[in-house]
Amino acid sequence: MFCGKNTTAQVLTVTDTSDAHAMRIKSTINANREIVDFIEHSLAQRKLPKHLRNLPLLESGFDRTRVSSTGAVGIWQIMPAHANYYGLRESDRSDIYKSTQVALNSLSTLHRKYKDWISVLAAYSCGEANVAKAMEKAGSKNYEDYYIYLPDETTNAIRKYINACYVTGELDQLLPGGSANAAKLKARVADNNPEVQNNAEEQSVDPSLLKTTINSGYDLETIAQFIGIKQEDLLYWNPNIEKNLNEKQEVNFYLPAEQMGRFEANRNKILRLSLTK
Repeated sequence: MFCGKNTTAQVLTVTDTSDAHAMRIKSTINANREIVDFIEHSLAQRKLPKHLRNLPLLESGFDRTRVSSTGAVGIWQIMPAHANYYGLRESDRSDIYKSTQVALNSLSTLHRKYKDWISVLAAYSCGEANVAKAMEKAGSKNYEDYYIYLPDETTNAIRKYINACYVTGELDQLLPGGSANAAKLKARVADNNPEVQNNAEEQSVDPSLLKTTINSGYDLETIAQFIGIKQEDLLYWNPNIEKNLNEKQEVNFYLPAEQMGRFEANRNKILRLSLTK
């Protein structure tokens, strides 16, 4: 079983390079240009990175009337306790100007604490207490070490954020290590892009299957058991995956829509179970 840092060495990666995804991101930004311009201007005034505009993009689609099932409100999806802590009236969470000031105050405070934007985003998603617990369990402050102890909702949010920053060309601002790590990540994306690499794998896969990526920390038997399928079916849908995982550490992974939904919703839990085998 794969263990140690290498298990998660490629967790900070781009998982959706499709034209459809890029179009959704760009069209949402363009359709809300006035709000986006205000947010980017506010970020520049505080010398905060422009990519933070992607947070309300993903949280709410820049919809100030958005209310989540957990009670978060506005473009920044601010919870009541968060609003109260920063002196924002709960009714003002839908106010674009006031909520943006509070969100940027919060993000600035978190960055002074964590010193890297991935951890900031994790804390913004699930709270500082959950990040502290994850770091303690992992014995590390590096996201690639502690992320398996975070809620799946948070790791999914980080994954989507990285994908958005790939589209907006801001990976170098986001990732620890800056442009050097961004360049490595972009190279990995190119290596996994069927237009760049050998097309044999893509051509042999059932086009009705959905695609994601997994790394060598995942145990295929554990995946099959958790999502309720036979391992033979998993291997049929993913020819050569065992060999590819040994060689590449991170590979494309294919499942039917129903099983893919179950996997994506629980991928963190499945990884934790895999690592205990």
